[in-house]
Amino acid sequence: MSHIARIGRNSLRVRTGIGALYAVLILGAVTTLYPFLLMVSTATKSQVDFNDYSPDTLIPRYLRDERPLFTKYAEDRYANNLDDVSAAYNATIDKPQSVLPPGNADDPQVRELADSWAAFQKTLPLDYKKAGFGEHDSAPSALLLRYREHLRAKFGDDIAALNKAWTEENVSFDTVVPPFERTSLREWTPELEKPKVADWTAFKKALPDHYLVTTGADPIYRSFLRQDVYEDDLDALNKAWSASYKDWNEVTLPARLPADGTAAARRADWERFLRTKFPLRMLGVDEAAALPAWRAFLAKRGRAGAATATLPEGVPTSGQAKTDWMDFVSTTLPIASVAANSPENLWRAELAKQGKVDVEAIQPPQAVVDWRYVQANAGALRSDFATRNFRAVFGYVFLHGRAVANTVIFCLLAILSAVIVNPLCAYALSRYPLPYAYKVLLFVLATMAFPAEVAMIPNFLLLRDLGLLNTFWALVLPGLANGFSVFLLKGFFDSLPKELYEAGIIDGATEISMFRRITIPLSMPIFSVIALNAFTASYGAFLFAMVVCQDPKMWTLMVWLYDLQSAAPQYVIMAALTLAALPTLIVFMFAQKVIMRGIILPSFK
Repeated sequence: MSHIARIGRNSLRVRTGIGALYAVLILGAVTTLYPFLLMVSTATKSQVDFNDYSPDTLIPRYLRDERPLFTKYAEDRYANNLDDVSAAYNATIDKPQSVLPPGNADDPQVRELADSWAAFQKTLPLDYKKAGFGEHDSAPSALLLRYREHLRAKFGDDIAALNKAWTEENVSFDTVVPPFERTSLREWTPELEKPKVADWTAFKKALPDHYLVTTGADPIYRSFLRQDVYEDDLDALNKAWSASYKDWNEVTLPARLPADGTAAARRADWERFLRTKFPLRMLGVDEAAALPAWRAFLAKRGRAGAATATLPEGVPTSGQAKTDWMDFVSTTLPIASVAANSPENLWRAELAKQGKVDVEAIQPPQAVVDWRYVQANAGALRSDFATRNFRAVFGYVFLHGRAVANTVIFCLLAILSAVIVNPLCAYALSRYPLPYAYKVLLFVLATMAFPAEVAMIPNFLLLRDLGLLNTFWALVLPGLANGFSVFLLKGFFDSLPKELYEAGIIDGATEISMFRRITIPLSMPIFSVIALNAFTASYGAFLFAMVVCQDPKMWTLMVWLYDLQSAAPQYVIMAALTLAALPTLIVFMFAQKVIMRGIILPSFK
């Protein structure tokens, strides 16, 4: 029934008032909804874009534009490591937001080179590559999520079996990390004799091609020249080499010692780099030229069998053999017998066979390869980026702990106790004219005058003395009765028709029967409010739940989220808060009519 007559609604003043009222309500709805949407938007972002809070980013830019999507892909693939991105793209990148799609990607010749480079990388040995999409800034890692699921399947979700096989002490699969791959170091080589490395290598072989990042030698050579030789002075290099480079990224590593007639400094720099910095596993050695020097080197050191020794097949992984080989390369190996078999030089050799000229200046167009992959897989990438934080939180809290089960049990017990204890107390105060009823009610309401933190320590000490810590009793008992609920229920019960109870007494009904058949059916709206209050209080309980249940096996959802917050970045926390907000939102959406009746009816009474 309308509170304003139809004639009254035609008045300009009334229409203006109604319009102003709706404007205020809409503004209130927007100010409530906008922070929630901002939280959801941030939950779909990552380190590269989560600080972008402009209004047009409520829908993140990467969901609308492929250019920001490429930036996120580069951040993700190279683990937000600017050195790795700069090395892969032959550029100097100062911040992740500077990673943009290459401007020459549509050039037919560049596309041909990109196809050639992408196909060639598939033929490289596995130790020329490292796994991409690793962890960075504590963000969810596509590689780690995939790796840990692989381990769960391999070891039957039994962390003890993994620890026994690897001789480790991991607490759970969520703490397992891959072996550290330092592929740009001179002496690095995978230690396949270790079970963990062997398992990792098998997993790595099964990864999709775009998960593997090729380690090039050109960036290592440029870094050596800039830091160890010319102190970031390109003019000094040009002068020493009689060259005219305009940028450090134009410098490439020749496959062989520069020919006679080349600047002596360039030959010396190449030799020094090959002997001291170049990854040994990429070193090509002419056996006929190097073998006599190798045997003489071993004989000088007094090694047994020096006269019949052969060159190592690959790089020795450890021990005396590795030390001898590293020292031999550093000091004695004939430099003319050495080749820098880096991925770039091996690819350039393939291009030369195809008739390409001036191949030494050609650099791998990895940026174009990545850009074309983003264009071809834009939908899948957007879906992955938009849901990864949520999937990480879901896996952390929902699948590998008891937080959800504990929270559900706690909420059910809290609701059950709230709709039993509080109504019975209020019914007794309402039905029986006790001379001290209002004193009891005042005493109950007085408990609301003190913050919950005041009673926390006494409650904790009492529960400790009773031996109830780390149990559901500790969570439920301190909030078993609620002063506001008793007050609200008593007022509602007082408003119910007395005639109904008198008729019940005449018919011989007991108080329990009248409470069950008269009071409860007429009070369902207010019961729903009490149940909702109990649900929100128990679901959102954090500080007291953490104090009385310090065992992680008894942690509720909010305590788990607090623990997550101590290590996770902001955008992951936003994803966790979004998931945590859904239950209360769903409860209100499905029960809003009953809840509104419970709020409105007492005011009319």
